Amino acid sequence: MDGSSSSKTSPGTVDISATGLPRGAWPTMITPFHEDGSIDYQSLQSLVDWFIDNGVAGLFTVCLSSEMYDLSNSERLELARAVKKYSTGRVPVVASGTFGRSVEDMADFVRSMAKEVDAVVVLVNQLASQDEDDDAWRCNVQKLLDLTPGVCLGLYECPVPYKRFISLDNLRWALSTNRFFFHKDTECKKVPIKAKIDVVKEFPDTPFRFLNANIETLQYSQSNGGDGFSGISANFCPAVIAWLCEHHSTREQAEQVQEFLGLSQNLIMWKYPCCAKKYHQMFGVTTMKTTCKASTPDFNDIETMALADLRSSIQDTRQLAGIPDLAS
Repeated sequence: MDGSSSSKTSPGTVDISATGLPRGAWPTMITPFHEDGSIDYQSLQSLVDWFIDNGVAGLFTVCLSSEMYDLSNSERLELARAVKKYSTGRVPVVASGTFGRSVEDMADFVRSMAKEVDAVVVLVNQLASQDEDDDAWRCNVQKLLDLTPGVCLGLYECPVPYKRFISLDNLRWALSTNRFFFHKDTECKKVPIKAKIDVVKEFPDTPFRFLNANIETLQYSQSNGGDGFSGISANFCPAVIAWLCEHHSTREQAEQVQEFLGLSQNLIMWKYPCCAKKYHQMFGVTTMKTTCKASTPDFNDIETMALADLRSSIQDTRQLAGIPDLAS
């Protein structure tokens, strides 16, 4: 990376400008809330420790799983600051930062968020409206870069409020700026996934990481040169996902682990993110409530039993892969 990238190295900060982000599992973190909607920091600290004990490469907070659109700017900063504090430099932390009505507003918040985390995530769909083309998107991103010198950035194809995929040309351009360190891909199809990974390979010395958000294609993306996973499943079985990221070529075992992860996705998506909070509540990782900012659904007996079955299947898959049995 050139001098335009951040070189700060304060206590508890991971310097990604030189080495890049570590490869592996990057959970899109849920946010524990009290019943009054305030952040439950005690449960958050327990959650951070659980993730790290289960071998994650880093943490992505202030994301869609974190209910980022239902948080105020001050809550977004406080949440990111707390996750970074609780991680104590053991893993890097990234957080979304492009909130605001204008590029100038977004840049102002990105600069604030950059003081709290190791890299700030650019939400791809926030830099152009749905009817604007790729040229408009690139123009706005360039403006954002000009207004945020020295900030390490990432890209995320967030599906809300609308899903915008980054084109191959714009991905290539983003890599050429030396300001972006990862891309969280949500295209969920093998052909475009491989095409984007091939673009990254055009920059052999880049510390840029390609992170797949689609658990069903994780073994495929890893086998084609991907760098890891960042998605909702990592809130349930981060150690299993971390194992597959590393051992994707261990043929029979890896295929069995991939099959389990793919089959479990439908259950994991049911009433998410509340179901993830219910899962952690049921199995003693934290004392968090199932409270969500927008709405908090109830769980009937069948749904609760399904989460218990998921827990049992995760334990069986850990045993299959030879992963030590930790707290969960």
